Amino acid sequence: MEKTTLWKNARIVTMDAARPRAEALVVRGGLVAFAGSDGEAGRQAGPDAEVRDLGGRAIVPGFNDNHVHAVIFGEHTYAPSLAGLDSGAIVETVRRHAEGLPAGRPVIAYGWDYPACPEPRKDILDAAFPRNPVVLVQFSGHGLWLNSPALEKLGIRRGSPDPAEGEILRDPDGEPTGILREMPSNRLVRGHLMRIFYDPSYRIPRLRRALDAFRRVGITSVQDNTWHFPVVYSLARLRRKGLLTARFSCWAYGRMPWTVPLMNLCPYDRDWVRRGPVKNFLDGTFSTRTACLSEAFEDAPDADGMCADSEEIESILRGLARKRRQGAFHIIGDRGISLFLDAAEAVAREFPVLRELRMRIEHAQLVAPRDIPRLRELGILVAAQPSSLATPEKDTLVLGEGRASRAYPYRALLNGGVHLSFGSDIPGEASYEPIRHIHMAANRPWPGRITAEEALRCYTVGSAYAEFQESRKGTLAPGMLADFAVLSGDITAIPPEEIGEVRVEMTVVGGRVVYDRETEGTV
Repeated sequence: MEKTTLWKNARIVTMDAARPRAEALVVRGGLVAFAGSDGEAGRQAGPDAEVRDLGGRAIVPGFNDNHVHAVIFGEHTYAPSLAGLDSGAIVETVRRHAEGLPAGRPVIAYGWDYPACPEPRKDILDAAFPRNPVVLVQFSGHGLWLNSPALEKLGIRRGSPDPAEGEILRDPDGEPTGILREMPSNRLVRGHLMRIFYDPSYRIPRLRRALDAFRRVGITSVQDNTWHFPVVYSLARLRRKGLLTARFSCWAYGRMPWTVPLMNLCPYDRDWVRRGPVKNFLDGTFSTRTACLSEAFEDAPDADGMCADSEEIESILRGLARKRRQGAFHIIGDRGISLFLDAAEAVAREFPVLRELRMRIEHAQLVAPRDIPRLRELGILVAAQPSSLATPEKDTLVLGEGRASRAYPYRALLNGGVHLSFGSDIPGEASYEPIRHIHMAANRPWPGRITAEEALRCYTVGSAYAEFQESRKGTLAPGMLADFAVLSGDITAIPPEEIGEVRVEMTVVGGRVVYDRETEGTV
């Protein structure tokens, strides 16, 4: 007999247009059976139902993070964070982390950034690490800071040719500075990542740490840059053991074409571990001055970013259209988006099905106003991350005040009828807490803020639509998956400036409590 639970005496934001608010939920067999008044819910639940009285707390659909790197997020928890540190503090932090490592063993850490460390150079690392290669991954993941032993391992020296992809920064006399941009696929990093993804003794603990973090902040689904097939098998195994506390959409990686067929053959299922889109990178980031912009960066007048070739974009889109496969495209800059839309228009004339595939632009941090109608007409979604709103002063430095005020155009996108979803890009951004992100979207200092309810819709209905799951999740309506978060307050009804004070009290996935703040229970 299926278990029935009555969740009553609550302020429920259902996101269901037919019944936007409710007092109670009846959950049966992992699905929502009823949402409505306490009285009617009691009758629907029956006398044998388990009853949970929430004492006026709020319920919202479970947060669906539209863009994470789960294994790498877990990996970051095993290394020291370099966020906000200057060069001296970075060296000391990495030195402590590397104590006891044998000579020659690579040292890898994450999170440094230019505002706190404006002039990273190999010499700073060489003095402290003369024998071990050191690779420090920049905050965005699109830049690397290396010492001389690491550069030597990669064969990078004065006079080395520039790579086909990416950029080696050099002094005026041609000496490499130690900074590489858009070159994540190098021998040192690749070897480290292969160990993390393909060795279960590394992979599974990192997945478990990511899952533990997600459940504590109300995240019930994630859309994951999976890329490597062993991760899918580990997720399926965790599900069979009852240890999977979030639903996964698993993405392949277009820049490693040999991995895509392997990802296609993995053990997917209807609701827990699903096949997602194919990911491709088409530009860089603001912080590394590699996002593809229509005008140069404010603080780097000779740089307007790195842009994918139009023929390459068309080729990728054409291949996806032939296979009727969704694509997820990392594009941050306005020029990059314009080039992508030009290519999409050309391919859509040849393959009209493109408009039905819900092609995704990941991030879309700067969008030309003239391109918003084109996004809507082509059925292209924007998968944004409000965590990017955390550093407006950095955006002003990089873009100038005018462009910074137009960045992250959530209001304009919603007004223009573009499907918008929210997530975190953790660990490519600094935070993954949906409540914090909704607070930032509703209280941003620039014009164009959106309401808390709109932000919640982006995190639930919008993210479900982005993964073709709007008939299963995103709303708390009869027949939908019983995935929800219990909050200490109703974020849609309190003053916007108080949203950040709201806590996640419980997280429920498929009707099962996977996090309870009161007991700090683990699964």
